[in-house]
Amino acid sequence: MARSSSEIPKTYDHRSVEDRWYEEWERSGVFEADPDPEKEPYCIVLPPPNVTGALHMGHALNGAIQDTLVRRARMKGQEALWLPGTDHASIALQNVVERKLMREEGKTRWDLGREAFLERCWEFALDARSTILGQLKRLGASVDWRRLRFTMDERYVDAVLTAFVELYNQGLIYRGNRITNWCPRDRSAISDLEVNYEEVEGKLYGIRYPFADGKGPGPDGKPYVQVFSTRPETMLGDVALVVHPGDGRYAALIGRRVRVPFVEREVGIFADEHVDPEFGTGILKVTPAHDPNDFEIGRRLGLEPVNVMNPDGTINENGGPFQGLSREDARRVVVERLEKEGLLGEVRDYTFRVGHCDRCGTVIEPWLSEQWWVSMRRLAEPAIEALKEEKIKVYPDSWRRETIRWLENIHDWNVSRQLWWGHRIPVWYGPDGEVVASKESPGEGWRQDPDILDTWFSSALWPFATLGWPERTEDLAYFYPTSLLSTAREIMYLWVARMIMMGLRFTGEIPFRKVNVHSIVLAADGTKMSKSKGNVIDPLDLFEEYGTDAVRFGLLYQSSTQDFAYSHERAAMGRSFVTKLWNAMRFVLGYPEPESGEGEMSAADRWILSSFSRLCRDYDAFLEECEFSEAMRRIYDFAWHEFADWYIEISKVAPSGATPRVLREVFLGILRLLHPAMPFATEEMASVLGEKELLARQRFPEYDPSLVDPEAERLLERTKRAVSAVRSFRSETRIDGRLRGRVPEGVEPEVYAALSEVEPADSPGDGARATLTAGGVVVELFLTEEMRRLEVERLRKEISRVEGEVERARRKLANEKFVERAPAEVVEGERGKLETNSRLLETLRRRLSEYLS
Repeated sequence: MARSSSEIPKTYDHRSVEDRWYEEWERSGVFEADPDPEKEPYCIVLPPPNVTGALHMGHALNGAIQDTLVRRARMKGQEALWLPGTDHASIALQNVVERKLMREEGKTRWDLGREAFLERCWEFALDARSTILGQLKRLGASVDWRRLRFTMDERYVDAVLTAFVELYNQGLIYRGNRITNWCPRDRSAISDLEVNYEEVEGKLYGIRYPFADGKGPGPDGKPYVQVFSTRPETMLGDVALVVHPGDGRYAALIGRRVRVPFVEREVGIFADEHVDPEFGTGILKVTPAHDPNDFEIGRRLGLEPVNVMNPDGTINENGGPFQGLSREDARRVVVERLEKEGLLGEVRDYTFRVGHCDRCGTVIEPWLSEQWWVSMRRLAEPAIEALKEEKIKVYPDSWRRETIRWLENIHDWNVSRQLWWGHRIPVWYGPDGEVVASKESPGEGWRQDPDILDTWFSSALWPFATLGWPERTEDLAYFYPTSLLSTAREIMYLWVARMIMMGLRFTGEIPFRKVNVHSIVLAADGTKMSKSKGNVIDPLDLFEEYGTDAVRFGLLYQSSTQDFAYSHERAAMGRSFVTKLWNAMRFVLGYPEPESGEGEMSAADRWILSSFSRLCRDYDAFLEECEFSEAMRRIYDFAWHEFADWYIEISKVAPSGATPRVLREVFLGILRLLHPAMPFATEEMASVLGEKELLARQRFPEYDPSLVDPEAERLLERTKRAVSAVRSFRSETRIDGRLRGRVPEGVEPEVYAALSEVEPADSPGDGARATLTAGGVVVELFLTEEMRRLEVERLRKEISRVEGEVERARRKLANEKFVERAPAEVVEGERGKLETNSRLLETLRRRLSEYLS
């Protein structure tokens, strides 16, 4: 039963509403979804947040997007499942726990040992997961909590190990020595995503390699070859020098041999097209164990790599006299020794990009190490085909094309990590040198590989492993392929593309039918949010200040294909929107019922129903195409302007017998449309209005062509223009009270007269006439002689003022020095002022001539 308007608060208080409604949704099982052959399935798997801390603004935006789509699907009668889960975040969580351990106990993970350290990781993960899940509830996430998944759950671990073993047995996983991104602090390979590149000010060192072949000096007459390098310490691992085969300067050097200083290694000089003749001296040193390009050159030339570093970044036994030094110390000492022995050439200042570990900030070392690799070409081909055939629709489509290009140029994937927290690689080494991939130990005496899998390997299985794979479960058969994935572009290759490949490999089907690549939420100044900059915005603080619905609406309103700087103004706009709706609800609640029968609908009733039907069509289409900003703009404009500003005002002064029903019907329709985006406030308002069924379970409004009434739309559109013209006239002239005038053609007379406060009349009598035009509507107002006199006086003053503005702008623009020296935007501003004031002057003079004629 609806409450009376006097019983409800004058303002909406989100703090007293949100927890209460979320508990009710959970209690009533609104979010639960199970296979139902009578219904069409709809499924989104939540991109699993890392269990390393709180949710951020990107999570808030993506959560609002997904929740909007899932709630809409549920209201459309689909069996809608939003499946929640979290990711164990291997390197990220291990770093957090290691720092905590050192800070609180002064210990390293090696001090604790593997098993004890993993216990600490589990404690931290479960605690952080609890925090994250609570924050998802604050967001209003309508996930099915019964189905909560964690990438370290027993069933999920089984899926990960099954996938590895199958790929290994199919020859798609192999062990090999390749260059990786190596973090000496973590003593592990890391993925490309975990490397942040920063420009640093460094040096370019000239290193001289003496000839060792006894053939005398080079073509320049010097007894050495000079090469430039930013990392002179890697010289200790050089196995060759190379020049471009077309570089005539060095043709005579090809085939000669030089000596690598300090390690007394003789190496040859070769030709290779990779060399840039314009860089440095045009001669490149080749260090295959410490540079990915050098690794490829060395492989082409058949050269054996020489690794000069330990896993912790110190120089190993291959570094000769520098063994035991850190990378940084080795660089300094090598340069000193080169200078001392006359082997240091020119040293230049040089700015270059250096990779740093995203988790700990350590400078990354390109390092040759033995790792587990996934052979990607065979996996990529079906994914390329699926994307080319648009079996997966991507918003925006440019990311589909970009992903195809990435897959066409894909490299093998390093999936091993030298860490402890994560999925242990299921490879076992037997007592007699056997190697077997198995989920369990083959028997006594077998030793398991110590490495763990890259987090992205387990994440790649997310859409189907969460639904029960490798078993062919009822959930998997019903909900897979999933309906949509919403994600950020930064993980399109590392996650989305890999999910497509793995989905096709293990299930034979694409993992999702749509991919929405959402905007990135930037700080207010347009830069990326980061803790180090101190510009991170906590969404929970915003929820507390503005209300969750307001923040969600503001984020969706800003979301498009472009990144955007977060605006508190949009959250404030969302809050104002909730307030506007709340006030409209109070009006609807207090609106009197007709005394007898409903009666016929007025033109205004037919207009608002027609306009609402069109809204249902447009709003739904925008959401279907993931155009969230346009959807929010469309419904905001209808609810605020067409319904609240016009129809409510009309219902006050020119109601019909049907108006009470139409008023309530359209307002509840607005609440239903808005519920997926703004669930808490809309549920509260529907309840206050006496709705017995939860809004979350009600039907999403649909376009009804039978309600579309072009005649009523034209009539009310002209009426609105006429009323607006009169209101603008009153504002300009400051004339209060009722006016007299003709009823314009093609307007609704009663509505026009009531809202414009213009009394119908056929002629001005002894007074003056004011003619207003508004988009094809002509409005005639009749003024008394006193009104005319005051208006003439006002117009003359205004004309004088505007003439002054026009003359001032003309003088400025006629001044050549101003036009040449002033900033372009200032000059354009003056031109704009001149154009605007010239048009205004023309209008004022025409109006004055009417009153004087």
